[in-house]
Amino acid sequence: MASIHCTFFSKILAKQVTADVCLPSLTGREAETLSDGERFRTDRKFRTLVLLHGYTGNSSDWQRYSQVELFAEECGIAVVCPDGNNGHYSDWVCGPQNLTFLQKEFLPAMRAMFPLSTEREDTFVGGLSMGGYGAVKWALTWPETFSHLLNFSGGVDIMDRLEYYKKRPETARLMETVYGKLDEVSGGPNDNFQLLEQYAESGYPLPRLFSACGTEDAPVYGVHKRLMEEFSRRGGDVTEFSCEGIHDFHFWNKALERAMYDWLPAEKG
Repeated sequence: MASIHCTFFSKILAKQVTADVCLPSLTGREAETLSDGERFRTDRKFRTLVLLHGYTGNSSDWQRYSQVELFAEECGIAVVCPDGNNGHYSDWVCGPQNLTFLQKEFLPAMRAMFPLSTEREDTFVGGLSMGGYGAVKWALTWPETFSHLLNFSGGVDIMDRLEYYKKRPETARLMETVYGKLDEVSGGPNDNFQLLEQYAESGYPLPRLFSACGTEDAPVYGVHKRLMEEFSRRGGDVTEFSCEGIHDFHFWNKALERAMYDWLPAEKG
């Protein structure tokens, strides 16, 4: 397993940005039994899982707090994690174009630097909490990009989250900087359920959905159920993972393990 922390320049964000990457060994557990020619193939393109962190987190969260490196190695999936700051993976009304950066620079940069597949069927996105909101929005905004979508306790209903943020002095003003007039967010490009309503116009099949939430995670459990219902109502392929748990990595690690070993189309070995 290669664990890489990299830095590159973003023209869209006008700054140096970071990413954390897990690359499986080219031959997994068979490395000691294969010839160098077989081990160091230059034609292999890894299936790729993009994982987004939550509010107050950074690109290293998944590697520090979960067993994602072990899962990636054994499943043969590359994992790439951008640093989204507290930007809500959104193009701000007054500030950085965070979602455009992910699609137009981050993913192309990862594919240029590492042996990652460019095929939709091999490219997956997921996130926890704020990252779950961002993953759903990214997948629904650019339907050509991802075939599988993973929601880990995501605050995927922005209207519900805005009510929460408006009550907190450290985030109330920030939300206006991100979204502008808060009473105009509903039905717009930052409203995941509006994006889902319009998705059929894209001509792409809905990404397969894996939605996970702990049964004690009251703030987001209801919207986790709603997301699955709305995907199912539109003919989407939906898988739920739920067990006792709250809004923390003890639960998210369990959910990630189930998703990577039993749900994603991984290459074992």
